[in-house]
Amino acid sequence: MVKQVITTSYPPRMHYSRAIKTEQFIFVAGTAGDKEPDTGEEIKGIEAQTRRCLETIKEVLESAGSSLNDVVSTNVYLVNPDDHFKYNEVYKTYFPKDPPARATVVTGLLWPGMLIEIQCVACYSSSQ
Repeated sequence: MVKQVITTSYPPRMHYSRAIKTEQFIFVAGTAGDKEPDTGEEIKGIEAQTRRCLETIKEVLESAGSSLNDVVSTNVYLVNPDDHFKYNEVYKTYFPKDPPARATVVTGLLWPGMLIEIQCVACYSSSQ
């Protein structure tokens, strides 16, 4: 199996890879939306953090030669169960047709102010 580490213009906060690409899949690590990647400015609100998560995932997938259209599965972690419907309104604009399989879990998250984290798996064909 060939394994390629995918990087972006800004590194993750801790010691892990943003994504790993194989011959068939791209595994995108959990992505937070609580800070602007270029400035570190705090992002408030579930809708804004959801957009930031998905924009980061979009950038990671494009760096790997893929797109949001290739996502087959997402795991979404929320701090507040009351945020589910608000995040879903944003989420569905990124996956308007044939949305990926999804699990949504309510849990505590690592960083203060972090309301959501999203990870995903996308299909990939080396012939793309």
